[in-house]
Amino acid sequence: MNEVIRKIDQITDNEKLVAILELVISKLEINTISEMARLENKSPNGINVSNNYKKIFIGKQKFAIKGVRDDKFPF
Repeated sequence: MNEVIRKIDQITDNEKLVAILELVISKLEINTISEMARLENKSPNGINVSNNYKKIFIGKQKFAIKGVRDDKFPF
């Protein structure tokens, strides 16, 4: 795992980085906090405080990733 992260860290071509990001996103159930709340029949605040979703920022937008606990990250 660390070797993969190191290799990605060395990439400077933005098009390659975007391709990697698109691949990763296609493998995860990732949505905005509001959309995840709607899909899960929960409130946005409920998603925000839950440890059942890893929360990340992409730019200024906060996203929730289902299936990755927020209290056991990284690895």
